[in-house]
Amino acid sequence: MMTAGDFLRPSTLRRGLSLTAQTLRLMIGVGDYEAYLEHMKLHHPEMPALDYTAWYRNRVDARYGSGSGGKVSRCPC
Repeated sequence: MMTAGDFLRPSTLRRGLSLTAQTLRLMIGVGDYEAYLEHMKLHHPEMPALDYTAWYRNRVDARYGSGSGGKVSRCPC
């Protein structure tokens, strides 16, 4: 059973902040890069994983679409 003091331990706080950040990213449509890397390793070991910049661009384009020149083609509101 956890006590009130357990919630203030640095490792518990770090884990809580990490889960909060992951949840917020998923809420706005941006996935989790670490989860992507794990998925690629488990399910597609023969394929190279995208670097973070390429992965992020892929996620933004999938969420909002991209027009000519890589510009967002619709308002993300």
